[in-house]
Amino acid sequence: MAIVQKAADPPNHSEFIVMKILDRYLARRFLSSWLGVNLVLAGLASFLELVRQLDDIGEGHYRLADALIYVLLTLPGRMLQMAPPSALLGSILALGLLAHNLELSALRASGVSIRRIGWSVARPALITLLGLLLSAQFIIPSLEQTAWTHRKTALSKSGTLLTRGGFWLRDKQRFINLRTTSAEEPQSIDIYQFDADGKLIGFTHADETYPGANGNWVLRNVHRTGIPKTGNYARRIPRLVLSDFLTPDQTAAFVLPPETLSISGLFNFILSLKARGLNADFYSLAFWQRLSLPVKTIAMIMLSFPFVFGPPRKSGFGWQILTGGFIGIFLFLLNQILDYLGLLWHISPIWTTLTPGLIVLIISLLLMRRTA
Repeated sequence: MAIVQKAADPPNHSEFIVMKILDRYLARRFLSSWLGVNLVLAGLASFLELVRQLDDIGEGHYRLADALIYVLLTLPGRMLQMAPPSALLGSILALGLLAHNLELSALRASGVSIRRIGWSVARPALITLLGLLLSAQFIIPSLEQTAWTHRKTALSKSGTLLTRGGFWLRDKQRFINLRTTSAEEPQSIDIYQFDADGKLIGFTHADETYPGANGNWVLRNVHRTGIPKTGNYARRIPRLVLSDFLTPDQTAAFVLPPETLSISGLFNFILSLKARGLNADFYSLAFWQRLSLPVKTIAMIMLSFPFVFGPPRKSGFGWQILTGGFIGIFLFLLNQILDYLGLLWHISPIWTTLTPGLIVLIISLLLMRRTA
C-alpha cells in the first residue's frame, strides 16, 4: 500500500504545481490589464477635473500649481471610484488576448474549466480590493482632505494653516485654532482676539464646535476670558451661537465632503449627525458606496466571462472591447444615477448601492453557467 501511495503522489503534486503556475500567470495578466485600464480612465477623469479647475484660477490665491496639486492628490480617489468599470474592461482585455492567442483554448482542451479560470482571476481581484479598501481607510482620505483644504484655503483671501488634526486660521484681528476628531469632525476650538496694536484682549475656548443652521456656528461649554485695560474677567457659557464666525469659504475648508472621509470616519460621523438630529444621507451614501465596491467589482469581472467564453462572433476581439467598455461605463453611470435618485426618494443607500451590483453578479453567474 505504501508503494502504491508513493507512486500516486507525484502526478497530484505535479498537477498542483501546474495550477499554481497557471494561477500566477492569469493573475499577472489580469492585474496588469486592470491597472492599465484603471489608469487610463482615472487619468481621463483627472484631465476633465483639471479643465474644470482652470475656471477658478486667479480667484483668491489659487494658481495653476494649486490646480495641478489638487488633481494629483485626488487621483487615487478616482482610481478607487473607477475600479468596477475598469475591472470589466481589463478582464475582457486580458482574457480576450488569451483567447486570441488560443491560450484559453489550450487550457480548456487540457481540462481546465471556466469556473477554475474564473477563480484564478477573481482571487487576485479580491486581494487587490482588500488593498483598495485599506487605502480607502488609511491613505486616500488623508490625500483627499489635504487636497480639499488646500484648494479651499487658496480660493479664500484669508490666511489658513492646515496642521495634523486641525486648522489655524486668521480672520482680521482673530486667530482661530480649530481641532478635529478622528472622524474629521470639528471639536474643540480656541479663539484669540487681538487689538490693532497686536495685543491680546480676549480668549475663547469651546469644548464642542459644529456648523449650525443658516451658516451659523454653535459652540458648547464655552469659556471666555477678556483682557481689557480696565481688568480681566472670565465667563462660562453653556451654548453660544456665532453668526459672523467664518466666511463661507472658510467654513468649506472645515466641513469636509463625504468622499474625503475614511470608512470608519464616515461611520462615526453618521452616528454623530444622527445623535444631533441632523441629516446624514449624503454621508450614509458615501459609506455604503465604499462597502459595496467589492460586490460591484467582482460582478463586473464575472460579467466579462460571457463576452470571452460565449458563442464566437464574426466581429471578434475589437467588438468585445468596445461593447465591454460601453456596458462598463453605462453601468457605472447608472449606479451614480440610482444612488442620487435614492437620496431624492429617501431610499436607504443600502438598497441603491448593493442591489445593482448583486443583480449584475447574479446575471453574470447565470450566463457563466450557460457557457460552462
